[in-house]
Amino acid sequence: MNLEDDRIQFECTKCGACCREDALLVTVTGRDITRISMGLGLDSNEVIRAFDFYLVSNSESPEGLRDIPAVNTEHGPAYIALKKLETGDCIFLKDNLCMIHTFRPGVCRSFPFVFRDGGDEKTWGFSAMKEICPGLGSGPEVEISDLRELADAVLEDIEIFKDFVEEWNQDKEKPTADSLVETILSELRFTV
Repeated sequence: MNLEDDRIQFECTKCGACCREDALLVTVTGRDITRISMGLGLDSNEVIRAFDFYLVSNSESPEGLRDIPAVNTEHGPAYIALKKLETGDCIFLKDNLCMIHTFRPGVCRSFPFVFRDGGDEKTWGFSAMKEICPGLGSGPEVEISDLRELADAVLEDIEIFKDFVEEWNQDKEKPTADSLVETILSELRFTV
């Protein structure tokens, strides 16, 4: 849908459903990793423990991850995502609240919306997991200007990360997850 089309009502109810959904992978960009590191005051050795690296078993990206690039690691191409506990809960969910809400990843900021950059225009739609969100269809009407601002921020983060990953995947002979996070935290392009 075009950002100008179809008004929708949405208000986050802070129910934590999206933070508990085992099937929902919260991928992160370089800026997301930097925000979390800075927000919690963690160095690269500490911040890496908040993430999992999901290995790509074939060359085709899963449907929900087609816009997020896989990074080369010592174990092969992988997606970087927030760690999940054995219960399926996000590592940052505590007492039904997000411990990193003010600097949460773009995927979290935009849920249940997803955005695409179609060149001349940005489009939006809903996450494949939208049915878990009780806030969708309730609350105030979403302002198009807010949706556009969110789309710009999320898509910019993804584009910057794509450029970085393309360089990373070409330049590293023996890439490691540790060196990847160290490099991300030292990159000026991820400064927030």
